[in-house]
Amino acid sequence: MSTQVRRMASRTKNAAVKTTYARPELLDKLEQKELGILHLIHSGVNCSRLELAGQTNLSPASITTIVQRLMTKDLVVESEPVRSQLGRRPVPLEIRGDAAYLVGVDIGSFYQRILITDINGKIVYKSQSQTAMWEGRKRVLERTFQAVHEAMRASRLSRDAIKGIGIAHSGVIDSEAGLVLCYPRPGQMAEWKNVPLRDLFQKEFKVPCLIEDSVRTTATAEKTFGLGKEFSNYIYIDVGMGIGAGIFLDGKLYRGTGGSAGEFGHITVDENGPLCSCGNNGCLETVASCAAIIQNVRNAIEQGIDSKIRDLVDGDLKKVSIEIIAQAAKENDSLAFRVLQKAGSYIGIGLADLVNLLNPRAMIFGGALFRAVPQLLIDPLSRIIKQRSLEKSANEAQLLASPLGGEASALGASRLMAERILNDLYAGAPSVARGPKTTEEPRRVAQAGRTAPVRE
Repeated sequence: MSTQVRRMASRTKNAAVKTTYARPELLDKLEQKELGILHLIHSGVNCSRLELAGQTNLSPASITTIVQRLMTKDLVVESEPVRSQLGRRPVPLEIRGDAAYLVGVDIGSFYQRILITDINGKIVYKSQSQTAMWEGRKRVLERTFQAVHEAMRASRLSRDAIKGIGIAHSGVIDSEAGLVLCYPRPGQMAEWKNVPLRDLFQKEFKVPCLIEDSVRTTATAEKTFGLGKEFSNYIYIDVGMGIGAGIFLDGKLYRGTGGSAGEFGHITVDENGPLCSCGNNGCLETVASCAAIIQNVRNAIEQGIDSKIRDLVDGDLKKVSIEIIAQAAKENDSLAFRVLQKAGSYIGIGLADLVNLLNPRAMIFGGALFRAVPQLLIDPLSRIIKQRSLEKSANEAQLLASPLGGEASALGASRLMAERILNDLYAGAPSVARGPKTTEEPRRVAQAGRTAPVRE
């Protein structure tokens, strides 16, 4: 990265937004304990006073005192306890939902998704539209900014209720500098080279922003809201137009020395394979991503191979999608089945190496491919991993399909932003008052021009 670009990222004059957060080491011991408990409550793992005491070295009496102080600061509230045959359960605790609202933005290869959530991740607005990357970075960002402004208006939240924006991008990210370093997709390398995306958003919206790799934001959503809650050591694998991985070790997201860990799609699985946009030959992305699967199907049909896919797209091969291919495979179309199985075998080869290297407790699969045909792929992947991995490690790794939908990356981005501002909410708690944060309370989720009840 050039010195000029680094300077731009660190001192963009137009950004004019403070992105520093309250520093826990400057707090006294009691405040540090309170802040630690606040983060535990926000994590959703320890939801009652009794469970908080069990997860810390603090006595139940100390926990009760700290929780009461946090409630007095108007940061923590009690939620309705769940009744069971064993009697009344302990009273759950949570962060007051309207303490802050966050925007999550996912600038994906194919779709652009916008969410607004409260600090606990409850969605109050969502929208989806095509990214249209081929129109160039400038036009993509113009549409994205417009979509975020529309989200803020449609949610009917006051602007000061929105405390930050988390941005997910599927390129190679320097999250500390706020840069998209590159975007290894055909035709996009020059468009997205060293782009100070965080500062561009801060200039536009005048709130703190962060940027992170889209697979890592999806993995964060999985850890907080999905199957990842159950595991400390697991790998999230995302297969869409590209392929990536989010690695959790001891409950923490592993980013690597320079923040680029998880580029699973750029491991070599075929030395004589196609040239990848990253410059290597035979990367996993070139043979097993949704883009590769779609292209392989188109090539086969153009060469005269018979397939139901041609009828499903009315002869227009430009309409071939991973969903269409999945539908054909479910109808026993041999071409669709063979192409999917071949892609799955390449993915399995890469996964076997990860199992031997990291010995994960689980591997959770998401992205467009696994949303379309989870069981068609997971069972064969399990067999390949058992064939190619050490027996003990292979038997210990569970293979699971993510329950989260396409908005998971934007949801994870808003979650990361919520975690960043929690310290500031605590530092500013004396000035936080109860009462409506909106010009009109959000009652609906706006999606693609329609409304639906807010998800509970």
